[in-house]
Amino acid sequence: MPDKPEITDFLVAVEQRLHTCVTATVAEPLQQIDTALSAFAQIGLSSVTAGGKRLRPRFAFCAWRLGAKDLSATGPVVQLAAALELLHAAILVHDDIIDRSELRRGRPSARAALADHHRTQRWWGAAQEFGDATALLVGDLLWAAAHDEFDDATAALLPNQRRAITQCFRTMRVEVLSGQLLELRAQAERDHSPGAAEKILRYKTGSYTVVRPVELGSILAGHAPTLVAKALSSYSGAVGQAFQLRDDLADLFSSAESTGKRPGDDIRTGKPTELLGATITMSAEADARILNRIVGNEAADQDDIAEVQQIALRSGAVRRTRQRISELVAVADRALTDLPEELDHAGVYGLAGLLAECTDLRFLADA
Repeated sequence: MPDKPEITDFLVAVEQRLHTCVTATVAEPLQQIDTALSAFAQIGLSSVTAGGKRLRPRFAFCAWRLGAKDLSATGPVVQLAAALELLHAAILVHDDIIDRSELRRGRPSARAALADHHRTQRWWGAAQEFGDATALLVGDLLWAAAHDEFDDATAALLPNQRRAITQCFRTMRVEVLSGQLLELRAQAERDHSPGAAEKILRYKTGSYTVVRPVELGSILAGHAPTLVAKALSSYSGAVGQAFQLRDDLADLFSSAESTGKRPGDDIRTGKPTELLGATITMSAEADARILNRIVGNEAADQDDIAEVQQIALRSGAVRRTRQRISELVAVADRALTDLPEELDHAGVYGLAGLLAECTDLRFLADA
């Protein structure tokens, strides 16, 4: 489902704003302090502008269109979208440090690129330690830029509206970090229970990818009628869950070319996903022993990952996950049909397109 021109034009404006923002608040200040910091400035810029689905901006924009009084006044929603992407970029830089990931969107992650810079310069010390430490600081700079951009986006709002949108942004910030902490704790405990995975899904991904961006866009547009707010809440909650379940399947079954990441990294790091939890719970005893050997083993090769794929399939865990996604799609579809017909068609169309994109399982055609 292709984007409508309104959404395409919006995304072009967001890309321009991101480049301007990172250049002005990160790259140029670093280079003014010392030209030797130009490598870090470039990594900060590429972390934001090197592609990505821009899901959060699109969710926020579509929700905003459903309540905006002047659809041509896109300045604040473009800035809100830029703030969301800057925050997302910061979180990804930090996430790659935590997961020790070498790839991001098919390119070297910030930590890997900065470690390579250390090696190229033939500097003293451990290259990867340097890469991790400097990537952490680049992520911090992007985190600060996100909050500066959010403040600019909401500066002209009425006091009550600004309080509401600021509280939502702050809540989202705490939720995503809480989700990351819950995930690290569950990994350390080897807790693959459904309850642990569901809570991590809700806070680390569902809330900050879909639920809060939709809410932020709606608040920015003005107070939504109860019927619209209820439908958007139902829609965003369902899509947020379905998106993470789909992402879990993609990590195990998609190629590096399509995801930009090495397949099976969730297995190697022992991430407590619903898919892995279901696979462990539903597998036969012999398969459970195989899983115990592979899950959490960072040295697991592609043959090991292929073995986990087969166990996930024959245990019924993949089938159950697909069924759960189908159920959530039905919930989101019903929520969209509950929206009043007089609402902006491009906004509703965009939300429907995002639902289809976030639950696309064509990579499982041969599974």
